[in-house]
Amino acid sequence: MRRILTLTLILCVAAACSPAGRNADTDFPPGDAARGAVWFTESLGGAPACSTCHTLDGTKLTGPSFQGFSAAASTRIEGLCAEDYVHTSIMRPADYLVNGFGNSMYNQYGQRLSPQQIADLTAYLLTL
Repeated sequence: MRRILTLTLILCVAAACSPAGRNADTDFPPGDAARGAVWFTESLGGAPACSTCHTLDGTKLTGPSFQGFSAAASTRIEGLCAEDYVHTSIMRPADYLVNGFGNSMYNQYGQRLSPQQIADLTAYLLTL
């Protein structure tokens, strides 16, 4: 049963992020989740590592935990697929604030990270 639910969620996310469901302003290369896992814990281009403010285990730091993030990202903003939500949250962190957290996320990732690094981080976060 769990596999069926997981497969259903994956298919829904894939359908929502199909070219017809994508936002035109978030055109980015395919990401590599394995590289994204590395980028999550490393400072890149002078930008702080994501793990500086976000955990994977449910613990809250400056930012919300990413435990169960993929499922949450696909439902946070109606009509926006998980991939676009993550990408926008990295590029323009003030656009979608999580309840209980202020606008304290570093806002220069778009200038400090390459499009590929952002795509890799996005791919990794969607595995959580």
